[in-house]
Amino acid sequence: MSSPSQNPGRSSTASFDRWPNSSQPRSTVEPVPANDVSSRFGRRLRELRQKNALTQSDMARKFGIDRSYISDVERGRTSISLPILEVIAMGLRISLSDLFRDI
Repeated sequence: MSSPSQNPGRSSTASFDRWPNSSQPRSTVEPVPANDVSSRFGRRLRELRQKNALTQSDMARKFGIDRSYISDVERGRTSISLPILEVIAMGLRISLSDLFRDI
């Protein structure tokens, strides 16, 4: 194993340089446009969940989906796959087209 002095140009922490530590400011995340399709679908999902008197935790347990994933989808921060869309539609007892109504 070479020491930092034997390998110029690489510090002993070089492999960690790309990872921010807690003392460094984190880069800001660009806000998601309020009207993009992910945001619109997220609002629709939240509306349907609340209409069915479900919390995110209830939905997660009932549908077998991680609660934080549901939260990210509702906030428009992540995309959702077709199989998960089908699980949600079946769990809410609505069609896929009704799931996308007014989006």
